[in-house]
Amino acid sequence: MDKELIHLWNRCHHCDASPIEGRRFHCETCPDGPENDLCEKCYEKLQKGEIKHPAEGTHLSILEIKDHRFIVVEGKPASLYERWLHVNHPNASGPKVVDHFVVRPIFSSGLDSVMGGYSFAVMVGESHPPVLLTALHVMDEMIKKKGIDCTDTNKRYTGRELPTVITHVDIYDVFAPNWMRAPLGSTGANPMLVLPHARTSDEEPYSDRDIAAFWLKDPEHLNPAPLAHQAPVVGDPVWLAVHIPGKPKQRTLKAVVVEITKRSLVFKYETSEEKKLYASGAPVLNKDGEVVGINIGGGKFKGEKFGHANHVENIHRHLTVPLGLKKEDR
Repeated sequence: MDKELIHLWNRCHHCDASPIEGRRFHCETCPDGPENDLCEKCYEKLQKGEIKHPAEGTHLSILEIKDHRFIVVEGKPASLYERWLHVNHPNASGPKVVDHFVVRPIFSSGLDSVMGGYSFAVMVGESHPPVLLTALHVMDEMIKKKGIDCTDTNKRYTGRELPTVITHVDIYDVFAPNWMRAPLGSTGANPMLVLPHARTSDEEPYSDRDIAAFWLKDPEHLNPAPLAHQAPVVGDPVWLAVHIPGKPKQRTLKAVVVEITKRSLVFKYETSEEKKLYASGAPVLNKDGEVVGINIGGGKFKGEKFGHANHVENIHRHLTVPLGLKKEDR
């Protein structure tokens, strides 16, 4: 029997333990993000008033949320992840990430606005205008502000509720020296596509429903990449396109696929980047520069860093109806 139970995709926001071992205490009240979880020892300190949640100085600490509801989550056997360690990294050159493909979004609902991770422009077939893609969970602060429940526990959620309150998305150049001074335009009014099967808060790494899409009013301001026709397989190289602090010329992190199922795409990074990148919503690319996934989360196991994404076959599935896609578009 495997006695070591861990939470590979979570870290303790107080002691920084990654992965969290044993029981994990997850705050359901706070918007989804890296400041939601505590290990058992730190949760006990919280109960004694020795530490604070959210941690002081974090974005969540200024939201003035009063009642924090924690749930207890049991870990998974560490042995489940051992096989991922043995997938070797292939020799392969990475794709070039052009300007104005990967961007930083700010989502607005009337006078309310929140910044949300990354987004990127993609082409979906020759006969369709490009769209902006991201992870649905990067919008969770706005989702909670508006009192919308996008989780699977809300059986009445249709996918139409959130698009009715998102008035526009402002887009910025994430690779600029100061992205806040590098606007690239806006999506225009009421841009969010209705994706009936998109949801938040699925158990990681099952991220097949974590997706949001937006119409682009001025697509000429961006450089969209093509969606791949199919998902990669175990052993294929992939690259996360992301801003790396202190490395302005480097725009990708190389990885290798270690698991691919209908619901998951898991990859192991070639190097363990210690800096916290907060890269939710960023694109995962193949060697040809085609999008094979939307980055969702990450974690560490035995000195290796892993990531997981919503892969391209699920992206096509979500976009088929709202975009009226045909087989030739894939």
